[in-house]
Amino acid sequence: MLIARTVTVKSRVTPNLRAQLGAETQKAIRDIDQEISRIEADLEARRTAGKSEEAVRLEKEKRELSSRREALVARLRDITRLKDGEEITRGQIQGFYDLKVGDMWPEVQACEIVLEEGRVVAIREGRAVSVLAQPAPAGTSGSGTEH
Repeated sequence: MLIARTVTVKSRVTPNLRAQLGAETQKAIRDIDQEISRIEADLEARRTAGKSEEAVRLEKEKRELSSRREALVARLRDITRLKDGEEITRGQIQGFYDLKVGDMWPEVQACEIVLEEGRVVAIREGRAVSVLAQPAPAGTSGSGTEH
């Protein structure tokens, strides 16, 4: 019986990944800062126009954005503390599994893909682990054929 299951995707930390995560987080912080500035200008206009209900809504939105900004700043600090080779979860995808009578359910559910610099370096399934023995030369697909 073919079933769908969740597969965890992890990445090994490298200097490039740390830089990418840092840049993405900094961009998100800048975007929030711009949105907060826009809200502050709107807020001032609403207050001077006597539109207190809209001002209350904007204040709430500003607080929520400020909270998200604080979380992103904390994430940025965490990114700088990541060690090379450490594995971090990047997301989940759906995969298929050929389920058979007698399969151990915890092993059926246990599946991870590990990436390093965008290349699959390990597939962990149940108790089995498949790893890339040596990195493929740059510019190859890893399949042994070049295009």
